[in-house]
Amino acid sequence: MTKIQTRAAIVALIAIFAALALGGWANSGSGQATPSPSSQPSASVEASASPSESPSAVASPSATAGSYVLTVTVSGADNAIVRSTPAGINCPSVCSAQFPAGTVVTLTPMASAPTGGYSTQFNGFSGACTGTACTVTLNQSATVAATFALVPEFATLTVVKSGTGAGGLFIHSMIPPVRTTGIYCGDVCSYDFQIGSTVTLYIVEASDPATSFTGWSGACTGTAECVITITGPVTVTATYTSP
Repeated sequence: MTKIQTRAAIVALIAIFAALALGGWANSGSGQATPSPSSQPSASVEASASPSESPSAVASPSATAGSYVLTVTVSGADNAIVRSTPAGINCPSVCSAQFPAGTVVTLTPMASAPTGGYSTQFNGFSGACTGTACTVTLNQSATVAATFALVPEFATLTVVKSGTGAGGLFIHSMIPPVRTTGIYCGDVCSYDFQIGSTVTLYIVEASDPATSFTGWSGACTGTAECVITITGPVTVTATYTSP
């Protein structure tokens, strides 16, 4: 072969190989599967769920009536009490309570049994209430002050003189450590002492030396001084004789 023929053959072979290469590339490209539109997931399906599958909305709680606080203060006596109707306040144990808005609350003052010779007197309300009665409609929080006072309590000691020659005698009382002349006896004598007091009765003889004291009866007995703790009304009889 001539050089020209050889070159022509080489060019022809190159052309054949090039054609074969191009064909393979084309076949391989066409061989890649292109997903059909029907096989692609629907955008609309991905974007939304059916109404039956969507979560239910959580309902917010409905508005409810508010509550307000009623506060009570008590002063003037340790044994004073204020209670509420409806129940909730029992001051001084529980002096503040919450009630639904619009609740009508009535406060009642009271006191425990007298102690130490004093009773408890209610003087009145102030704050959200005034006077001696208190009813509050709670449209807002409120404070009520209840004022009490300790009042001394007294009871009567009565001394009865019995027997001839009793006239003109003095029966004195003594509240330790001070001796007083609280009782002067005619035929019947009496004196008011504060409850809780300890009273001692003793005899001062009359001007008639013939008259003599013979003893106590009632709340005391014997001839010694009569010592009485006043817890309520009490009566003692002093008996005398004369020649």
